[in-house]
Amino acid sequence: MKSYANQRQGEKSMPGSVEREPRREAEILSVTSPPQQPPAQVMMQLITGYWLSQAVGAAAHLGIADALAAGPRTSEELGQTIGVQPQAVFRLLRLLTSLGVFRQDEHDSFALNPLGETLLSETPGSVRDFAITETAPGHWLPWGRLSDSVRTGKPMARETLGAELFDWYAQNPEEAGFFTAAMGNLSALAAGELVRVYDFTNVEKVIDVGGAHGILLGAVLKANPNASGIIFDLPHVIGTAENVIDPAVRDRYELVSGDFFESVPPGADLHILKQIVHDWDEERASLLLRNCHDALRPGGTLLLIEMIVPGDNRPDLAQAMDLNMLVILGGRERTEEEYRSILAASGFRLERVIATHSPFSVIEALRV
Repeated sequence: MKSYANQRQGEKSMPGSVEREPRREAEILSVTSPPQQPPAQVMMQLITGYWLSQAVGAAAHLGIADALAAGPRTSEELGQTIGVQPQAVFRLLRLLTSLGVFRQDEHDSFALNPLGETLLSETPGSVRDFAITETAPGHWLPWGRLSDSVRTGKPMARETLGAELFDWYAQNPEEAGFFTAAMGNLSALAAGELVRVYDFTNVEKVIDVGGAHGILLGAVLKANPNASGIIFDLPHVIGTAENVIDPAVRDRYELVSGDFFESVPPGADLHILKQIVHDWDEERASLLLRNCHDALRPGGTLLLIEMIVPGDNRPDLAQAMDLNMLVILGGRERTEEEYRSILAASGFRLERVIATHSPFSVIEALRV
């Protein structure tokens, strides 16, 4: 299969080639310090960074952006609308206003800025559920033990939550719902880019492995009206998927629950895994990839939607996500060469890496 970018150029990429697109500055995580700031001040900003993430998470969880969607409100009005203490919410909004999330007028009413609109519920580009997930116990508590993860090389979920992360979510359905929706936030971000850069014309059957509520798969099926697909995920995830699947493609979906470390449904010519391989260490990731290899049709294609650690270590969200994987699950982000190696060991040949206008790249590999 050819990418859309290659079709425009009228040529086919050589195996192993990398297709790059310019990345916008906003897509790169970096810390800059004006020359006039002393090092201690810059370090203080780094140290207190978690205060800001919790402030954003609180605003998301309280539904403040939704409450401001109809227009500006004072902290007293927000107190009546969403049940918060007026002075406390004023102080929260004052901080977030200073960061450009909200804006404040001369009457001390607060309103949405474009940045704050990303905390609205169920709107294109929303990251509200992601903000809640990253500041909720399932992620927040293990991060408090990062130094122990660095000492041991092991995740801290069991030590802090009393269970592995996905077992924790099975026991805490409200938080699990936010996590699944957060993955949907990221899937929506990735889906538009995936169908923009990759040609699905010849796909007959596709499995979204670990596909949650099928946002990514839905975009693929819309791009190819002749294709059918399967959402494959854990039982507690599949159990919540039926009511949120895109009705436009519902007749071409099949919902299948199971454990991809045991097996993957057979017979597809394309597997898509978005931010699945990065959850796991080399042993578990290799087992997953081998199960995909066994289930794919001969000559089938595997697409991994992942962040890639830059080979030159330029500032990128991938390095921070790599630590998130370490402390939460024991997984990792990988360089392109590390993906090439793990894919080869699992029976795949890495064909190309396609950059997108998002933090994710599309890694195409063929079953050999």
